[in-house]
Amino acid sequence: MISLDLDPDIQRIAAGLDPMATNVQLALKRAVRKLMLWYRRQVLQYASRLTGIAQKKFGLYNRVHLKMTGTEGYLWVGFSPMPLHEAGRVSWSRSSAGAKVKGRQYAGAFYQSVYGSQPKVWIRSSSNRTEGHPLYHPRRKHRSFSGEVDRGRFPVELLGMEMDEIPAEIARRLNRAAHARFQTLFRHELEFALK
Repeated sequence: MISLDLDPDIQRIAAGLDPMATNVQLALKRAVRKLMLWYRRQVLQYASRLTGIAQKKFGLYNRVHLKMTGTEGYLWVGFSPMPLHEAGRVSWSRSSAGAKVKGRQYAGAFYQSVYGSQPKVWIRSSSNRTEGHPLYHPRRKHRSFSGEVDRGRFPVELLGMEMDEIPAEIARRLNRAAHARFQTLFRHELEFALK
């Protein structure tokens, strides 16, 4: 959850105006909504820069919830685990010790098309018990995932990339820029509302 204290900015910009006036409240509400939408775009841009993964891929795996109550906006940002084969170019050969993606070696992993026609980064369940690589479990519509079955070579598990720490880092970087952006937006909305 990202929270910003915008009261000092509001008081500075709306000095000399009645803060309870309808047009000031409307301008404030519009500015907060635009700020939240701006923040959402910035989160995707920063996440893409931090990890080197295209924004288009992040759009599929991000979770952003925007809630407006009056003049307060709440923004929750999270990222679902991403399949490893979508994080970047995969290097693997039959003689290698594992697959390599974005400069990181995943011991015991292999890059082949096991289920379906598209190659993905897989690891045998028995190998992953010792390696402990993060897994990717796609959403299932009809039946739940059961990871209890392990019969030697199969089943294999799809490797994923955890992105838990990304939103906290982005929130720290964007805090100052968000205040400056809100001041600009609120000034524009006040000018429009007071015409």
